Amino acid sequence: MINLRMTLIGLFALGKGFTAAVQAAPEGFDKGRDLYNSAGSCVACHMADGKGQPGSIPALAGSDWLDDPNRTIAIVLRGLAGPVTVNGKQFYSAMPPQLLFGDDQLALMITYVNNGWGNEGPAVTTEQVKEARATLPMAVYTPHAMLKAFPFPKNKQKANGTFKPDFDDVLTTVTVPIVYRTFMPGASPAAFAVALPGNQYYCWDAGECRLRYSWTKGGFIRGNRIHWSSNGQPVAEFNGFPYYRARSSLLKPEDYQDLAKTNLKTPFYDTTEALDFPIRISEEDELPSFRGYRLIGGYPEFRYQVGQCEIRELIKSSEDHSGIVRSFTVSPAVPITFRLTPDENASITASAGSIEEDGTLQLKAHEAAAFQITILEKYPAVPATTTTKGGNQ
Repeated sequence: MINLRMTLIGLFALGKGFTAAVQAAPEGFDKGRDLYNSAGSCVACHMADGKGQPGSIPALAGSDWLDDPNRTIAIVLRGLAGPVTVNGKQFYSAMPPQLLFGDDQLALMITYVNNGWGNEGPAVTTEQVKEARATLPMAVYTPHAMLKAFPFPKNKQKANGTFKPDFDDVLTTVTVPIVYRTFMPGASPAAFAVALPGNQYYCWDAGECRLRYSWTKGGFIRGNRIHWSSNGQPVAEFNGFPYYRARSSLLKPEDYQDLAKTNLKTPFYDTTEALDFPIRISEEDELPSFRGYRLIGGYPEFRYQVGQCEIRELIKSSEDHSGIVRSFTVSPAVPITFRLTPDENASITASAGSIEEDGTLQLKAHEAAAFQITILEKYPAVPATTTTKGGNQ
């Protein structure tokens, strides 16, 4: 009886301690969590558990980069692009500046990140964010530039921070998927560059939840030491010319001649204000919101929301490596209109329905539940091979 009484007292004390810990959460913690998990916010890449994406997006949970709130504010306001070491692991990644949120919202989100998932960092105030927004240089930071401005303590400098690539990753052949979260020409700052086995490459724009373009000639992007070497060169060098380009109201066909330009101080991109999202759902008149992605066998499956419908998109090389196959699932299944872009350099087919001359594909609900769109290059230069190695970055 005494033991039971002591156990109950212990549990009660533990409960009081737990309650006190919850009550000790910084003011605005819950609001920050809601903002973090909102559509198109941090959760899309860093995930609800703060663990990021293995090999692609660094974790926030337990991150050694969160020791200085001023550094964190700078990353959120100006972005970070380049090879970065977080918790002893290397990433080739880019985080766009968070321009859609006000100072008070960013303060709440950073406070949540600093204290979520067991982190024990300080609360951040609106005034801190406001001052940083007014005084920080207007350029995307590289890890090197960031740590020059906001250095680690000496005991952490060797194990964390940045690193220099020891290779030039203009790959001649690719045998496994390569995923870069980086700044791409002709896309919003929230872009992915993906290399597929068989030397097919594409740019997928998370800012607008759409494929931007695909190419094969010229090789993959330049993500080497030159690209990451300095602040002000955030745009990846584009080595080819697309055989397929998705239409956009804010990106004219003639603009694509600028895709080959490199070392631009800011990305050349469309904005999230484009109103011509290619997938139209009956009775839904909403723009998409990016909900994140996951790697399936190394291939990124992108997830986005349109109204009440969730859409998942997975892109792989075609069987003969002459193009790409886009696999979609729509839940709940509803009739959709998919407006593709006719291109003289590509042939486009769908696993259901028929594509009109203007690129319009109508799908009934049962057809839209799961379907594929295949885009093949009409005039390949040479047969693609898969004889040498690539790698996930």
